[in-house]
Amino acid sequence: MKTRIHAIAGTIGFLTILLFWTSTVLSELFGSHATVAAVKSAILMGMFVLIPSMAIVGGSGFSLASGRNEALVSAKKKRMPIIGANGLLVLVPMAFFLESRAAAGQFDATFYSLQVIELLAGATNLVLMGLNMRDGIRLSGKAAPTTQVTLTSSETIATGTMAFHLTKPAGFKHQAGQWIRLTIAGTAADDGKARSRILSIVSAPDEPQITVATRLSDSAFKRSLSTLSDGAELTVAGPSGTFTLHEDASRPAVFIAGGIGITPFMSMLRDVTATKTPHKIALFYSNRAPAAAPFLRELEELQKANSNIQLIATMTDLDAHDGWVGETSKIDQDMLRRHLGELDAPIYYCVGPAGMVTATQKMLSAAGVAEQDIRVESFTGY
Repeated sequence: MKTRIHAIAGTIGFLTILLFWTSTVLSELFGSHATVAAVKSAILMGMFVLIPSMAIVGGSGFSLASGRNEALVSAKKKRMPIIGANGLLVLVPMAFFLESRAAAGQFDATFYSLQVIELLAGATNLVLMGLNMRDGIRLSGKAAPTTQVTLTSSETIATGTMAFHLTKPAGFKHQAGQWIRLTIAGTAADDGKARSRILSIVSAPDEPQITVATRLSDSAFKRSLSTLSDGAELTVAGPSGTFTLHEDASRPAVFIAGGIGITPFMSMLRDVTATKTPHKIALFYSNRAPAAAPFLRELEELQKANSNIQLIATMTDLDAHDGWVGETSKIDQDMLRRHLGELDAPIYYCVGPAGMVTATQKMLSAAGVAEQDIRVESFTGY
């Protein structure tokens, strides 16, 4: 919902500024002084639309970007202060000043000099907002190429969780940690939700098929997905996303996963093991119980096969008969320090339910971890 509000407010803001800019240019080129004055008055009234929409864009944008340090997100974050400063320091004051001079018939050198400044500031904001909208579309994956794939098999991998194995199209290449948008043709969206879902890729880049996994739910999409027969045709868009392992192997990585949030990490861990990448990786993996933990056995095998991987699994809702001998508390500073020592050296990656991700961000920030060293993805609406 927050992403949709951000996109709608951004579109309204962009179109409003575009309308202001084009009407100003056209009235100056082809209109009378009375027309110019009318346009200035209309622009002033339009501020009651522009200012709230831009406030929503800024607030929702910084909220969505919190903890995300991908190149596209960083570029958007750098542009927003410029857009805001242009609006507050140039466009809004100019709207009031030029409207008052136009209403008084003062079309002098001062008016036209300030008019040029306003047009330049408006054009700058249009360019920057256009770039942000373009990058937003790229981040959403909606502009990614689509292709048809076939479901080769599916399996239950934990309580209420299934994995789906898909054919890999020719030329399909992904980085470990990326995701696809999966669409089922003819899905009856009777729950008001979309007919597609974003799913992280579980398989490593060199594997011959695409594997995704998801928690089941009562949504129309999940019901349809869980009952598909082998050989079913689906549409894949992507790969997309920049939630990938950092290149500098001298800095260790700490993965913090909640439940099905393990999926992008599975691709990364399979990949670093297959390619013998030297990164030191500690995975903190939280679930209610072992039976509800996707890929737990494979993670234990990966830890045995790769000495650079350390698995710290914790089960937070155990019955006495479960026989679990590992951690049983939520992932917190105390747990991290017991297994890691100092917390400022690694780069942290966190994926899971939105509440868990937010709590983890706050916990890491309180522990003194730099914002640029915390990278997150939230799984919502599933």
